[in-house]
Amino acid sequence: MSARTLSIPLEDIPTCFEGIIPSAICTVASDGTPNVTFLSVVHRVDGDHVALSRQFFNKTDSNTVANPYAQVTLVEPETGRGFLLNLVYERTDTEGALFERMRTNVDAVAAAEGMVGVFQLRGVDICRVEECAMLPGFSGAAPPRRDVKIERVEEFSRQLAHVGDMDELLATVLRACTELLGYPHAFVMLLDETGQRLYTVASTGFTSSGTGSEVRVGEGLIGVAAAHRQSVRVTHMSRERSYSHAVREAAGRHGRDALEQVIPLPSLHAIESQLVTPMLAYHQLVGVLCLQSDTTGAFQAADECVAGILANQAAMAMSAIRPAEDAGAGTSSAGAARPAQVKHYQEDDSVFLENEYLIKGVAGGILWRLLRVYQDEGRVEFSNKEIRLDQSLDLPDVKDNLEARLILLRKRLEERCDYLRIERTARGRFRLLVERPLSLVQVEGGGPL
Repeated sequence: MSARTLSIPLEDIPTCFEGIIPSAICTVASDGTPNVTFLSVVHRVDGDHVALSRQFFNKTDSNTVANPYAQVTLVEPETGRGFLLNLVYERTDTEGALFERMRTNVDAVAAAEGMVGVFQLRGVDICRVEECAMLPGFSGAAPPRRDVKIERVEEFSRQLAHVGDMDELLATVLRACTELLGYPHAFVMLLDETGQRLYTVASTGFTSSGTGSEVRVGEGLIGVAAAHRQSVRVTHMSRERSYSHAVREAAGRHGRDALEQVIPLPSLHAIESQLVTPMLAYHQLVGVLCLQSDTTGAFQAADECVAGILANQAAMAMSAIRPAEDAGAGTSSAGAARPAQVKHYQEDDSVFLENEYLIKGVAGGILWRLLRVYQDEGRVEFSNKEIRLDQSLDLPDVKDNLEARLILLRKRLEERCDYLRIERTARGRFRLLVERPLSLVQVEGGGPL
């Protein structure tokens, strides 16, 4: 169906549909009694349809069914201009692409605030827009639209096509977030070998890199985006937090179960906007790309589209990177300082340096293997190939990228240790730098985490 001729086309007021400023909706009961309440977000579906979420507003829902006419006010955050939509209710969707997209956003915010099961999307009301007009007393020019030049997207695609290893790929992705999208606070998380967790492998713009931090798939805002394989865009996180905290208090009064904690991640001091985009390749989840901003409404629909392109192209490039097969050898020795204790817990491959946690899992197992070779043979030169072929490591399938694990390990050592380093020497080759004598301790069972 072609869009109606509205006084103001919906596509001319895109930021009104970002949920930055709540919208008011007025419905009328069958006896003529009006009811006014607020909506967190009005979603633009196309040129003459919007979608309203069904969550708590029982009176609005019943009014809409009894009387299909409603009015919604929108506010343009940049200018303060107000707009009035005359709506006609058409149907309620409880499945389909739009419903899943909106449900993912609701579930993600709920999970981020420990409110899983407390507020849920029950349906999406699809309404036809009969008219869109500016409210009396408002005037002024529309704000400039967010515009990402297609030639810059193409340039990023060209750069990705020429990357030779995981280090270069991750640097290219983060550079694109800064230069292409103009958002300098970003991080990449990859799916681990179990398919149950995401781990941070690269970041930019944060005081603390968060390298090695983890999120369970399905938990928190990021985990829900990964589980649903849908982008999640939150434009006003402080408002979402206030709203969910109010519901949290109500839930506590009604005897709900204890609410889970939010998982700490690389983070700005005061996040107002966040965009989480899944990285998909060959129908498989590879990881997620996360953008943050301290500005309300920073990420718009155009950003979400471009971030989706970047994320999926990065995932495809990641799956196409072939492991280098170079081999190397060499020996070195540490100085005569006091031995540093390195403790390895066999059950989960967690590694502790001087009783301080460093890393676990695949990366922990790799580090322990390197340190044992260093201790037994004095060798410090290694190749990706020998690590990949080492049966004692019980490495997962090639889909779990070895290079990503080595990058994670290298960064964790850079942040947490001043006497151990991993230095890349050539494609597929690296060197272990040891600047203190080591005391290696093997412990049966898992680490004290």
